[in-house]
Amino acid sequence: SKKVKRVLLTLLILIGFANAQINWVPYSQAFEKAKKENKLVFIYIYSPSCHYCDIMDFTVFESQRVEELLNNHFIPVKLRKCSNEGIEVRKKYGFVGTPMFYFLNPDGNKIKTIFGAWEEKDFVKILNYFASGSYKEMTMDEYFMKQK
Repeated sequence: SKKVKRVLLTLLILIGFANAQINWVPYSQAFEKAKKENKLVFIYIYSPSCHYCDIMDFTVFESQRVEELLNNHFIPVKLRKCSNEGIEVRKKYGFVGTPMFYFLNPDGNKIKTIFGAWEEKDFVKILNYFASGSYKEMTMDEYFMKQK
C-alpha cells in the first residue's frame, strides 16, 4: 500500500541521512570555502518527489568512493529544487530537471552541468574527471573513452 511505501521510504531516508558521510556545506559558505581550499563547488539539486533523486541518495551517495571523492576534492552542496537557493542556482546556471549536478569554479563560473541518475561506477568517473583536472584538457566523452 501507499502508506507502507511511505513509511519504508521515511525509514530509508532517516537511515540514509544517519549513514551519509558526505560533508554537505551550506550554499552561503560554499564559494568562500572553495576559494580557501582551492576546490571546485559541486551542487546537487534534488526534489523530494523525484524517484531518481532517491536512487542517487540511497545508492550513489552512500558509496564510500563517492563520499571520499566529494569530501576530498569538492565543496559539496545539496539544495532542494524549490528552496530560495535552489531557485537562485537554477536561474543562474540553467536547469533541465532533477537530479541536477553543477560543477563550478570557486569564483562561481560554471564548468559543466549534468542531469539524471547515474550508476555509482559512472558517477565516480564523472567526479574523477573534475577532481583530476582533466576537464581542462579534454571533453568528458574523451575522458570516459580513456577510462575503459
